[in-house]
Amino acid sequence: MAITKLNVAQGITGVLPGANGGGLVKLQSQTASSSSAITFSSTYITTTYKKYYLDYTNVVISSDGGNISSTVSANNGSSYTTSGYYYWRIFSNSGTSNNTLSSGGGTGNSSIAMLGTGVGIGTATDEHGSGRLTIFDPFSADSKLFISEGLCIGNGGELVQQNIYQGLVTSTTINNIKISPNTGTIVSGEFTLFGVAT
Repeated sequence: MAITKLNVAQGITGVLPGANGGGLVKLQSQTASSSSAITFSSTYITTTYKKYYLDYTNVVISSDGGNISSTVSANNGSSYTTSGYYYWRIFSNSGTSNNTLSSGGGTGNSSIAMLGTGVGIGTATDEHGSGRLTIFDPFSADSKLFISEGLCIGNGGELVQQNIYQGLVTSTTINNIKISPNTGTIVSGEFTLFGVAT
């Protein structure tokens, strides 16, 4: 068996192996720098893929105890949907007795919760968060479904885990997504959109 040496300094492109026989295709990566929002446009969200992963790594926000969330657009950012997001969230943190799970849900969120819900992201030294948003078939003629998974060091210094299952009851297609903090800016962080090849 031959072993091929990769020059990772030059980067890796193409399809990376993924779960269930599919592969991940890196579409775009953006680095936040005191950004009011990070947007992925219709250039990258197309009918090519029925599932997308949006990874966010080392996210730091300017407002202690705040969060990041996203809204979707059917017209490539001319307007965004800011109501009617269904959600069910489960979260816990290392400061909770017996690591008790908390949960809650509703039908009237103004955005897709991503990171810092339940317990906000901390801004002290070494406090930040990372996670993934799964977007299921944004061009489906049926409801749009999302899963957010994340970890952060919260504003009380605890390790926070959260899983949020979300939906938007609409047949309208989605071709743009905007990520923003609930207040202030995204000081730093890497945001990368992948298409999941099948």
